[in-house]
Amino acid sequence: MFSQAESIEFSVVDYPPYILVDDTTNSISGLDVEIVQAAFADQGVDVSFKSVPWKRILKSMELGLIPGTVSCTKRPTRADYMLFSEPLSIESRAVVSKTTLDTTSIYEFDDLAAYSLVAIDGWGMQKRLVQQRIPHQASPDLESALNAVRYRNVDLLYMAEYPARYAIKNLGAERQLKVTLIAGEDTLPLHLCVSREYPNAEHIIQTVNAGLEKISANGTLDEIRRKYLTDN
Repeated sequence: MFSQAESIEFSVVDYPPYILVDDTTNSISGLDVEIVQAAFADQGVDVSFKSVPWKRILKSMELGLIPGTVSCTKRPTRADYMLFSEPLSIESRAVVSKTTLDTTSIYEFDDLAAYSLVAIDGWGMQKRLVQQRIPHQASPDLESALNAVRYRNVDLLYMAEYPARYAIKNLGAERQLKVTLIAGEDTLPLHLCVSREYPNAEHIIQTVNAGLEKISANGTLDEIRRKYLTDN
């Protein structure tokens, strides 16, 4: 159980619009951040968020050093050390290209092999390219990956739709870059993921799930989603 004074701190990475880390103001917001806050608040539990590198988050969760993270996907390699909440949001797979590139032949994952590719190092989609042995470049962050498409001889950035649209809009690059959905790809639910080794892990998941059910029923969930997704 949680005491009234207790706050759970989740570790996150910048993943707009799901997670927005603003280093200048030392603030963290975003679609899934607000959903998690609202769900726990409904259950009388305060939560906070801390920006931490992704690889460190995964290692710390394996060791049970932190409660968990937000906006992560279920993967067989994670099931041994993570518990997953009910879905917070969904992630549609897409590619970013120059607006002048004909992307009408892209329907499924295997179609990407015909193009020069970049993906963000360590992210799930980059790992999938590695597993399927599809040649690609690995960029250290989203900005570098987008610039590889904008300014270098790279056809496609393989990533999620909403983060791509959000980043392009923030760059003011709508005339240069476009997003093409990979229609043959299934959407991926995004979850609150909790370390199995962390104290009260099962209770944390039960608490957020109860809160998610309540904020879905009372309209809070839809209100949060409209705030971040209407423009997209």
